[in-house]
Amino acid sequence: MKINIKEQNRERMPLEQQFEKVISPLQAFIHSQSSAGFLLLFATAIALFLANSSWHEHYVWLTNFNIGFIWGDNQLYHSAVDWVNEGLIVLFFFLLGLEIKFQVLAGELKDAKSSILAISMALGGMVVPALTYLMVMSVLGGSDWQGWGIVMATDTAFALGLLVLLGARVPKSVLVLITALAIVDDIGAVLVIGLFYTDNVSLLYLGYGAIVLAVMFIANLVGIRAVWFYLFSGLVLWWFVSHSGVHATTAGILAALTVPTKPLADTNWFAHSMERLIARFKRIDHHDKTILDQQKQHELAEAAEVIAKSATTPVQRWQSKLHSPISLLVLPLFALLNAGIVLPESSAEIMSMPVFWSCLLGLLIGKPLGIVLFSSLFIKLGWAEKPIDMQWRDFAALGCFAGIGFTMSLFITNLAFIGDIATIEKAKLGIICGSLLSAVLGFILFSKSEKPR
Repeated sequence: MKINIKEQNRERMPLEQQFEKVISPLQAFIHSQSSAGFLLLFATAIALFLANSSWHEHYVWLTNFNIGFIWGDNQLYHSAVDWVNEGLIVLFFFLLGLEIKFQVLAGELKDAKSSILAISMALGGMVVPALTYLMVMSVLGGSDWQGWGIVMATDTAFALGLLVLLGARVPKSVLVLITALAIVDDIGAVLVIGLFYTDNVSLLYLGYGAIVLAVMFIANLVGIRAVWFYLFSGLVLWWFVSHSGVHATTAGILAALTVPTKPLADTNWFAHSMERLIARFKRIDHHDKTILDQQKQHELAEAAEVIAKSATTPVQRWQSKLHSPISLLVLPLFALLNAGIVLPESSAEIMSMPVFWSCLLGLLIGKPLGIVLFSSLFIKLGWAEKPIDMQWRDFAALGCFAGIGFTMSLFITNLAFIGDIATIEKAKLGIICGSLLSAVLGFILFSKSEKPR
């Protein structure tokens, strides 16, 4: 329930009212769907500018700047880009794991029958782009076959942010489907990373990680909900997984699966407790005093927060708390340190880059083609139902927006061509161009809708 603060505080000081005029638009931006996509785009633009300007050496220095710790004769340090790609990005995968768990247990993927359309679209959006990548690579005579997983993922933040800008021209079913599709895409991407982009696995460290994971699951079963426990256990799990040869992001997904999904108290207890607390709050209230002058009211307000936490689930509460800092800080920082590629000086140089064209066409052509083909097949076979507010052009437009594979695609690129800087830069250029062209094509298709819906 939204509380109208303005109606409750009509006698504010002029300075406070002026400050609210400044801060309210900022708060609205932070909580809007498009803010994460906008900041990702802004960070990408800054990275490209720095990498292709006289500031290039400063940008390289920033990405390679070593950060670490020294204690006694020991030291632990890595470059800034490594800390982000191996450490901070794990928080994104943890949030992704929370969202996957919620969607499977209570969200769009709970009912297999109702989610079958999204699953079919996701399958098409993974299989056909990967085949497109391999086909283009074969036609152009390239040898970078291991990059087929780059074009499989969808960047939900970018896609949803841009779809929101289109407003009523986008059917509501599109927003639901692309969210569910992106979740299934991400599950597929995580499996691809774990199965195909992992080498030199240490069974000893994996065993240690399995023990920590088992402890976390047991803690869930016995009702432990303390944030510090899962934070500390998650860090230990991350340490063992990162040293096992399996990429550390797997720890983020696994840790999220252990987070409790049951509230400490039921809704009846919550309603009864809040009613009693509000009644006590009203009895001791003095209209001529603020809560600063009434310590008992302050204590009741804190008790209300404790009651609210008891009636909510950790998986929902933590997902809500982490969404903004990860979307507004971690992902833009990831883009800033990873999207700075040196653009080719001539078109002839671009034509001789098979990995560039494979990534670009995999996202631009493979994604919408796979989504339209698989969804139409499942609908014609009677395994799924076509939403009544969507036309077939909407499926193609949705497929174009699903071709925005920015964050996860950049991440998989680093794993697929580890150590090969030249190939990584070519692939990243293909991702950026493919994602941009996909967004433009999706905008054009939706903008030609006959009327807002």
